Amino acid sequence: MTPLAALPAQLTRLLEIPSLAISVADGETPDCPLVFVNEAFESLTGYRRDEVLGRSCRFLQGEQTDPRAIEQLRMAIRRGEPITLTLKNRRRDGTEFWNELSLSTLTTDSGYRYLVGLQRDVSKREQAWKQLELTEAVFRNTHDGILVTDASKRIIDTNPAFTRLTGYAQAEVLGKRPNLLSSGKHDSGFYQSMFAAVEARGFWTGDIWNTRKDGSQLIENTTISAIRNDYGEIVNYIGVFRDITQRRLNQARLERIASYDPLTGLFNRGHFNTLLDRQLESLEFTQTGLAVLFLDLDDFKPINDSFGHASGDALLVEISRRLKHLMRANDLTARFGGDEFVIALNGLGTVEKARKVAQKVLDDIIQPYELDNGEWATVSASVGIAFTTAHDTTSGALLDAADEAMYTAKQQGKNRIALADPQVLSHQTEDLLARVKTAFEAGEIELFFQPILDLTCDEITGFEALARWRHPEKGVLGPQHFIDIITHSSLSLPFGRWLIDQAGQVASLLRHHGHAALIGVNLSQDQIETGAFIEALSTTRHRYDFSTPFLVAEVLESTCFHDLDLACSLLSEARQHGALVALDDFGSGISSITYASQLPLDTIKVDRRAVMHVDSREDQHQFIGGIIAMGHAMQRRVLAEGIETDAQLATLRKLGCDLAQGYLIDKPMAYDDLHERYLSRSASPRYPLRRLPSAR
Repeated sequence: MTPLAALPAQLTRLLEIPSLAISVADGETPDCPLVFVNEAFESLTGYRRDEVLGRSCRFLQGEQTDPRAIEQLRMAIRRGEPITLTLKNRRRDGTEFWNELSLSTLTTDSGYRYLVGLQRDVSKREQAWKQLELTEAVFRNTHDGILVTDASKRIIDTNPAFTRLTGYAQAEVLGKRPNLLSSGKHDSGFYQSMFAAVEARGFWTGDIWNTRKDGSQLIENTTISAIRNDYGEIVNYIGVFRDITQRRLNQARLERIASYDPLTGLFNRGHFNTLLDRQLESLEFTQTGLAVLFLDLDDFKPINDSFGHASGDALLVEISRRLKHLMRANDLTARFGGDEFVIALNGLGTVEKARKVAQKVLDDIIQPYELDNGEWATVSASVGIAFTTAHDTTSGALLDAADEAMYTAKQQGKNRIALADPQVLSHQTEDLLARVKTAFEAGEIELFFQPILDLTCDEITGFEALARWRHPEKGVLGPQHFIDIITHSSLSLPFGRWLIDQAGQVASLLRHHGHAALIGVNLSQDQIETGAFIEALSTTRHRYDFSTPFLVAEVLESTCFHDLDLACSLLSEARQHGALVALDDFGSGISSITYASQLPLDTIKVDRRAVMHVDSREDQHQFIGGIIAMGHAMQRRVLAEGIETDAQLATLRKLGCDLAQGYLIDKPMAYDDLHERYLSRSASPRYPLRRLPSAR
């Protein structure tokens, strides 16, 4: 073994620099063994001096060391050239670190060559560089647009996605303010509020309507963050945004389909009723009066028969245009279907003013219409007016009174106006409440059950509980005859408790027979926001000893929560007490998208009016397909209501719908009929009732 070339003691003392790791290797011997390391080298590597002297100067290298760097090092040693490079090395304990090595050749007077290495741990620097490289890669390659401004809000950097989304090249915006994208849809107060939030919280998130370079609309979901220095001063703002234009337009399109009559552009029945309820509630504070005008065209059928349905539709569109022209901005105008139109006039003060408006409507409607085929036609209308100043009047009672008055006008000779008797309307509401209360207490209100089909297994997995009034004189009456009275009166909470108990009782009976089925019940805003249904759920769950969900709490899309966060919290709590949550009548009002995305839902139930033409109309086919895709993206199951034909069911299967309900599957039935149809020995339903796993 070749003896190590010793260094002069004076030199080794000189090399003991505390902050700098130094090693010296014998440059004349193969493998360049180490002849000296200082204490700083020991601290850096974890090796004692006596463990490394005589070992190759490359002993710190490992499998992770870059072969290209090793080759550069060899070439420098061979040529005697100084070199500085960064290597990944390994300490004595096996941990890796980035070692910045500066190696140079030292030749003594006698011509003996040593290799002197100066080393330091630069791991933090390398990590910072790699993080910087990663950040730069993200900045350049992300699909979200990014812009950076200085403290005075002038743009100093943008990423490629910014150019792709806005159309502005980076050079066009540097030094300018972000308001060059402004669409003018937001006022100065919006931006002041936005930056006040950034100042207070450090960031702001929301949607901004901007404009691309070519003038087209750009709706962005944006997060603006403030970057502060060590003194807490804002030095930069960073805006990160993504293009949600198409999503927002699709949402608006869905909401419009759900709220408006597709032919005339007027409100549809469902949305009109929702808005009318709100106007009636406001009477408690305004007491200015509200009138409903119910219009039915006289002799409209001959127009369709003589000139065709296309001409009839064109006539309805023109009548709608005239009605829009006559109405004020705060009036509500709807087409209820066919040739029926309804108008709500708020703040008129007296019924006589409503009569004057109705007369103007008639005077305009009777003017001749030129049809698409060049023919001229005339129609008239019969108008019924119901007027109230009482906020506790239900929309159903007001519409029924106006409808009845309209028929009176027709009987008087058509093209006339008839008024509903205000006393009759008042007494009707009061008397009906008393009668419904008596019916509820006497057990005349009962539940009918309509099956829900799981399309993945063709089994009945649940029933919707639908309230019916078994009237001793009029027979079985639907909910339109009493449900508004219940939900707008002191009966609301007792009715909700009864609903949940009845659902639990039926679910328990079904399980006793070995079947797994959830029972869905519609809960009102009052029942949810008061939290009364939580107590009822807990009581029912313990009464019937349920360990798994037994009920589906169905929230009507038309429900207008005063506090959406509170409603979300209460519905989330309901899940702990054996309930799933469904959004009912989706597609019938403007709250659909908001509720579908924010409420803790398990199921979205698509309204029957949206499903009606899914098999025959391409627009409805695409609409329902979009709802199903949206529901699945939000991890909700989608249930289609109102299935009446095999063609509808087949189309929904192809679209990936999860659940179905409607007359094709089975009609609503009393419990005795349900038992006979699904539980008796002679039962042979089209679709079987799902059995409990233990009963299979």
